[in-house]
Amino acid sequence: DNGTIKAGQMVCVYKGVWKFETDVESVNIEWTGNAWTGLQVVPKLVAVVDPVLDRMPLLRTEKKAHEEIKRLSEDLKKTEQQISAISTDADDARKAFLEKDAARKVAEEEARRKQAEADAADEVVKQIDSRRKAYEAKQRDIQAALIKARDVLKDETAKATAERAESGISLNFLANNFVPELKSQFPGVDVENKTFSELATMFWDSGGQGFTHKTDFLGHATLVDPSDCEAGVSLATAIWAKDAKHVGKANLFVSWTWKYKIGPFIEALLEYARRTGLAPDSLFLWVCFFTNNQRTWLGQHQDGVGVFAANVRGAQRVVCVLDKYEDSLYFQRLWTLFEVFVACIILNLEVDLAIMEEGRAQLAEARMREIARCLASIDITRARATFPSDEAAIWRQINDVYGGADLMTSKIKELLLKLLNQLLLET
Repeated sequence: DNGTIKAGQMVCVYKGVWKFETDVESVNIEWTGNAWTGLQVVPKLVAVVDPVLDRMPLLRTEKKAHEEIKRLSEDLKKTEQQISAISTDADDARKAFLEKDAARKVAEEEARRKQAEADAADEVVKQIDSRRKAYEAKQRDIQAALIKARDVLKDETAKATAERAESGISLNFLANNFVPELKSQFPGVDVENKTFSELATMFWDSGGQGFTHKTDFLGHATLVDPSDCEAGVSLATAIWAKDAKHVGKANLFVSWTWKYKIGPFIEALLEYARRTGLAPDSLFLWVCFFTNNQRTWLGQHQDGVGVFAANVRGAQRVVCVLDKYEDSLYFQRLWTLFEVFVACIILNLEVDLAIMEEGRAQLAEARMREIARCLASIDITRARATFPSDEAAIWRQINDVYGGADLMTSKIKELLLKLLNQLLLET
């Protein structure tokens, strides 16, 4: 009482739990330093033994009470053990709960992080979708503009193709540039005495497996033709690309044959210009060798008969280049006879002659009777074209449109006799 220890038991005094032991009870009490708390008193079972009779002089009721106390003490002990076990389980459960709660918090944080990532990804998707829609709209605009540009390109290409089909090379280029360019391309070759047919075999190979360029003369093999976006343009286009002043709208259609030699052919045209008083740089010649893209004409063999009339009509004037009037190559070619007939008789265009030096020498010594005799030998039925398909197309025109071979032959003879007579009078 009041901190006084009774019953003479030995104890240890310290700040905390004090334990007191007596014969009949155990006392536990905690000293906090300021007050006593947690008082527990546990009675002890005391066996009172009669030292004389060696027995317990307890009444039956007392004995029963002692047994009940003992049983209750055992039950209390078991209950305390159960409480201790439950406390341990509770501690384990609390620990597991805390661990699960910590895991739940981590999971929730991870879920929030993933949700944030998902929200960010969703925002990115929205931005991408917005940009996609903008790009799709831009693509539609570009496609519309592309269609429009293609239409413009198609129109411009058609226009340019038509202009190229009507273009001619200047006589000035033929006289001053063509042969030097050939000599530069083929050093050591007597190009002036080469025929245009021989020159064609030096430029192109149109037999076997198709058309190929053998040389890139003036760049005509590598320039791209906008009409089909393929490499290979006409010589006239290549000349224009190198120096545009040498190419213009054709004002003189040249009727001739590829069997002519280069030098005499150019000389005959220069003599024609001198005789007519026309400046070489003012004459733009429609010459099939130069104006047509031989990649398509030789490679695909286009229909020259179908476009011939338009080409002649565009030039408005025709010059027939004769090598000579006796045994002339000109009279042996179906194309040349057809050209002069359509130009003069059908289209009523101005037609003139340009004669090579050998032919002019013949003409200087000739008489009209001799000329008439030579012209009388012209037979259009014996004239030939290089390509059988051209022959067939021309003969269809002659028979179905122009009244047949006899009418055409007589008209050609009449025209050539008139032109040669006029030229003879002038000389």
